[in-house]
Amino acid sequence: MAEAATPTYHLKLVPGQHVHFIGIGGVSMSALALALYHKGFRISGSDKASSETVDRLQTAGIAVARGQAAENIGDADLVVYTTAIREDNPELIAARSSGQPVIHRSDLIAHLLDHQQRIAVAGTHGKTTTTAMLGTIFLELDCDPTIFVGGHCLNISSNFRLGEGVYAIFEACESDSSFLAYDHCSQVLTSIEPDHLDVHGTFAQLRESFANFARLADPSGFIVYWADSEQVRQVVKHSPARPISYGLSPELDITATAVRPTAQGISFTPVVFGEPLSSVQLQTIGRHNVLNALAALGAAYGAGLPLEPAAEVLAKFQGVKRRFERIGQINGALVVDDYAHHPTEIQATLRAAREHLNSRIVAVFQPHLYSRTEYLMDDFARSFNEAEVIAITDIYPAREQPRDDVSAEQLCEKIRAQHPTGQVVYLPDLDDVVAFLRENATTNDLVITIGAGNIRQAAERLVATV
Repeated sequence: MAEAATPTYHLKLVPGQHVHFIGIGGVSMSALALALYHKGFRISGSDKASSETVDRLQTAGIAVARGQAAENIGDADLVVYTTAIREDNPELIAARSSGQPVIHRSDLIAHLLDHQQRIAVAGTHGKTTTTAMLGTIFLELDCDPTIFVGGHCLNISSNFRLGEGVYAIFEACESDSSFLAYDHCSQVLTSIEPDHLDVHGTFAQLRESFANFARLADPSGFIVYWADSEQVRQVVKHSPARPISYGLSPELDITATAVRPTAQGISFTPVVFGEPLSSVQLQTIGRHNVLNALAALGAAYGAGLPLEPAAEVLAKFQGVKRRFERIGQINGALVVDDYAHHPTEIQATLRAAREHLNSRIVAVFQPHLYSRTEYLMDDFARSFNEAEVIAITDIYPAREQPRDDVSAEQLCEKIRAQHPTGQVVYLPDLDDVVAFLRENATTNDLVITIGAGNIRQAAERLVATV
């Protein structure tokens, strides 16, 4: 895979220039493409397959080629790629061979936002929702922020927003260490757990990457961090920025009391440096979303925003697509879709469902990446104890080549060993999933499709048959 790298040339972007995106259908790439398009650039791109995102780009007027070929880049003044693009990609080879400037997505974001005060949100879990919550706070409090979020934020009906205000709020991705392109930012650090070890090699190396990210923080800014985590506490020691701790431990700077599930979502009372604010009613469920909300309040505090109004905005937060998103019903069962693709995320999502709904839980999981499934197999096996029925599909390879030594069947066996009272079934593809759920979902069940691949399509097809 191509590595993130700072360009050796001086990047000068002028509206009217032609910018080509390799893999334009990705959530971060599509946001950048649309942002530049709205700024007056001529945009083109390519992607391996059709998708809802590609359709949206084309509807906006952006030319998108299906499949990738050297001729797609044309006369581009700049070619943008991500780490998911392999070195043998024909468009990447053609651009480099012709001398056209080539830049990693993270460097382009850094360039676009370098005139604003930036808040970079990083972490293994929670960064998308935290970014969306924080962006919503700044927007509702008339700060006119620029926002780049790794999902479709319902409050802005998009994955990005261009603002003229002082602040830019964006996700900083640790998967390929591309967050090291963002120096002199205030930061939010939500969590550090083993993931992306196909890139980092070991958890120790991943932690060091986070430490290097913390070292880049703006000394005159702040770093808001989840202090219930020992891993996060150790990394924050490397930061030159003002630390602001958050979590559910009562001694922290930003914490919460009276946390309880409700019919609407979950409620809590924020406590900021010992002073309670008014109770907050979130529309989203789960204690993990209370933590995300506390992180957002911590960053609002660090930026000097008024806290009572900021907390009131959280009640208006509508959520992010694919985060416990209600799709519809089948046979009287509620069908929900969620992006969780790491064991901790699956546990948090299913625990929230158990606390919030009095339902039999039917969890359908599509593992994402052979490498992640291999490294975290035992952790995945322990993640489904809240579900009565667990269905596992074949692994979604994404950027990886298929492998014979890691399989969904292996994961099924391990889940059965950890959860002997549950029904565990192997359903190779989406057709199998839809057929199984049509037959087995029943009144008052919660059917939840889980994963970062295309498993959502099963939920949509299921509901469409009603």
